[in-house]
Amino acid sequence: MALRIGIDTGGTFTDLVGYDDEANAFVYGKQSSTPHRPANALAAVLTEAGAGERPVHSVVLGTTVATNAVLTRRGARVCFVTTAGFEDVPYIGRLDKEELYNLHWQKPEPLVARRDCIGVEERVAHTGEVLTPLDDAKLGELTAFIAHRLNGKGGDLAVAVSLLFSYLAPEHERRIKAALQQAFPDLSISVSHEIAPTWREYERSSTTIGDAYVKPVLRGYVAGVRDTLDKLGVQAPASMLKSNGGHLLVEQADAQPAQFLLSGLAGGIVAARHYARVAGLENAFSLDMGGTSADIGTIQAGRERYVAEFNVGFGIPVTVPCVDVATLGAGGGSIAWIDKGGLLQVGPRSAGAEPGPMCYGRGGTEPTITDANLALGRLNPAYFLGGRVPLDPAPALPALARLGQALGAPEADAVEVAAHAIVETANENMANQIKLISVDRGLDTREFALIPFGGAGPTAASACARLLGISTVLVPPHPGLCSAFGALAANWRVDRVWTVFGRSTNLNVASIAERLEALTAEAIQELRDDGFTGEPVILRSVDMRYAGQNYEREVSLPEGPFTAATAGEMVGRFAKAHDEFYGFSLEGEPVEFVNLRIVAIGPSDLSATSTPIAADGTPEPIAKRPVAFRGTGFVPTPIYRRESLPSGFALDGPAIIEEPDSTTVVHPGDTLRVRPDGLMELTVGR
Repeated sequence: MALRIGIDTGGTFTDLVGYDDEANAFVYGKQSSTPHRPANALAAVLTEAGAGERPVHSVVLGTTVATNAVLTRRGARVCFVTTAGFEDVPYIGRLDKEELYNLHWQKPEPLVARRDCIGVEERVAHTGEVLTPLDDAKLGELTAFIAHRLNGKGGDLAVAVSLLFSYLAPEHERRIKAALQQAFPDLSISVSHEIAPTWREYERSSTTIGDAYVKPVLRGYVAGVRDTLDKLGVQAPASMLKSNGGHLLVEQADAQPAQFLLSGLAGGIVAARHYARVAGLENAFSLDMGGTSADIGTIQAGRERYVAEFNVGFGIPVTVPCVDVATLGAGGGSIAWIDKGGLLQVGPRSAGAEPGPMCYGRGGTEPTITDANLALGRLNPAYFLGGRVPLDPAPALPALARLGQALGAPEADAVEVAAHAIVETANENMANQIKLISVDRGLDTREFALIPFGGAGPTAASACARLLGISTVLVPPHPGLCSAFGALAANWRVDRVWTVFGRSTNLNVASIAERLEALTAEAIQELRDDGFTGEPVILRSVDMRYAGQNYEREVSLPEGPFTAATAGEMVGRFAKAHDEFYGFSLEGEPVEFVNLRIVAIGPSDLSATSTPIAADGTPEPIAKRPVAFRGTGFVPTPIYRRESLPSGFALDGPAIIEEPDSTTVVHPGDTLRVRPDGLMELTVGR
């Protein structure tokens, strides 16, 4: 009986979720990651799941290897080739700041050194007309420049080519790529018209540089994956999870590295969408709270929200479609500290995995959220990560006491006061981030459910939901493995985007219609190449704006051919979308059509969430222990193991539900019910 396998390669753990269609059963695996040799952890987790001993249908991997290469600056040395006169574009960048009022904030350096930027004498106009041809002599000069930079170290160098307006006339980029490939067959080359065929030269250049920067790293990762699968005898198709929540065969992945810069975050959002669909929910916020950060995603009308651009570390924009995720420094290892104004802060500094929270006993010196939850009795010191990491509350108690006294608490209550303050501050930070998302998009949080996962998500979920006016919380099975489940449940998905700048007053309808057909055909063909054989879902849209505006709104296209009548209908749709977002529209003003977008989706047929569970039995708590809640102090609280809870089981809070990779806290006034699909539904009391 063949397994379908999803794997998430994180910085701390490598997780696996496998599903056997015939047996309708799941298998799980969790191993410590090996960042310097990811293939070792991959082999260990596949062996744990028995993948080498039974047939495997498919493998999909989500990974942070590309993201980490950028964040830790461990990618390739990049040579940036651009139109002469534009060599400084990566350094000029944009005027925005990550910290608006911080006068000492330093913008991150680009992923290319200025001495490795070279301009080529060629020029294309904004109309696509060639103003300065690219001659062979200039190609020879470029080849000599690259040869000098290589200096016998081909594996350490990658080339990014981003010429002005190449998305309109890519011939010069094609000639440069061909000349360099002929001169240096093993050289990694990224060209902007293949990576990001859109306008705005800084964003397009940054994306192409990022693609080149991580290409050798991703190539090594892919080689390790393939070698590991071969050694284990796993001959099934293997794919990698893309930033857009789709997946691509590993054999093709190293040709599109920029598509994987948010691979590690996409899995959780995909999993949340799957759970929301199974539960019949249209709208939900996902809360992935791990050891260092909390990632928040949005499910609307049953689909993940997407953005056309994201930043990998502030100042490095990447213009490829990706799941819309907001990240803040609120994880189990986030450190609590008092600022100069005497206010309690939690995060963004983190104790990380080493030394970790003080209760790990590995030398941590500052209290964290995990230390606070342990002091409040919400975590079992003998069952953290299923008992793999024993916890000791004693080292953190003096630090918590000092923190509590600094906040004005009497000595006798200082530990409890500090622990509550730490947990509640983190909860407020996460709830405020969701509120900001809601206000920005005009959403009412009371119409949404909350889907928490990650090791710490279910511990904070009820309190966060209460702050947001959310009444329903869905806790997935094995919350700590949700990103791996998302890789397993991911759809096939291909995004295509192309800039076709034109105004409604003088629009080349035939050209747009032709480009839409070409983009659609390319997207469908990539789905077929990746192994999807069903009927794809095609979504089409156009980025539009009023003449003179600087940013666009994405407006969906109706089905059927693009005609003059369609263009007129799109102007009306844009006016409505503009009014809904900004509160006004400008009747009669020219409207600019900027980018065409095509999404081809091959829907996954996975409908299960967990191995079917028994529908009878009355489980007894395995123990009772004092757990502190705001307003009640420490109260005797029943402790349950999740695997013992049958379908239909319900209880009223307070209660603690433990499982190997997470802990769910049921507050007084809450009601918990185990659904037949394995999800735990928490109804939050007011």
